[in-house]
Amino acid sequence: MKSRSWNYLPRVALGTFRGRFLEQHDVVIKGPRLHDEKYIRGALHEISIWRKLKHRNILTLLGSSVHDGTIHMVSPFMENGTALEYVRRNPSANTLQLLVEVAQGLEYMHTLDMPIIHGDLKGDNVLVSEAGVAYLSDFGLSRPLVYGHFAPASGDTEPSSQRATGWNVRYMAPEVILGDAPKSLASDIYSLGRVMEELFTAEIPFGRSTSDYDIIMRVTGGIHDRPTGSGTISRGLDDCIWMIMLHCWDIEPSARPHISDVRQRLCSSLHRRTQKCH
Repeated sequence: MKSRSWNYLPRVALGTFRGRFLEQHDVVIKGPRLHDEKYIRGALHEISIWRKLKHRNILTLLGSSVHDGTIHMVSPFMENGTALEYVRRNPSANTLQLLVEVAQGLEYMHTLDMPIIHGDLKGDNVLVSEAGVAYLSDFGLSRPLVYGHFAPASGDTEPSSQRATGWNVRYMAPEVILGDAPKSLASDIYSLGRVMEELFTAEIPFGRSTSDYDIIMRVTGGIHDRPTGSGTISRGLDDCIWMIMLHCWDIEPSARPHISDVRQRLCSSLHRRTQKCH
């Protein structure tokens, strides 16, 4: 994709700009935060994963280009922003439908012939289109599962425990935080449970806590407080959904459900809720 094919518009986030492709299509252009060799390796890795993913609930990679000596990735602009922004702006949004779509995208990744671990599942990495459809995005930490084992990217030598810093610990599985195990299909399931919590409450997980230490103690101790706000209940967090979330957060990775099971249970809850509305 030739860089002169688009015009740059204002920045969406750090290193990310909105643009117009061929004067017709609104796109997002993801570039480097820092111009270094590590970014180049990471960008090439993300492109190698992303370009293979073709699903209605996964953001499309339209192409990539070298501009001013750095690699840029181009994808469709999502008018409704992140899933968290969307549910905050739209209290009547169909949260269960969004979560079914997230689960469908993750199910596709997890059930490929060579499964792909997303590795960074959170509300900021779920984007919502103008039509209100959820799309998984940001595959910079995604990795294939080769012969049942996590396959690090070329040059990826950073221990998983060192990646579990900052507020991302709000979404990370306990075994990943502690460095006991690399990211896995099961750790994605744990993160999916946190995304469910995020969208039902319209708040980031552990939103009242500013201490990573406190969050880590709660996560590794298996402490989960059920949200009870009226908005949370109206968005669909009932007893069945809470049980799904607790199952996703099981302290033992092997006891967490398969993504197909989560998707089926979410679909059943959506069907029951839709029937009640009629």
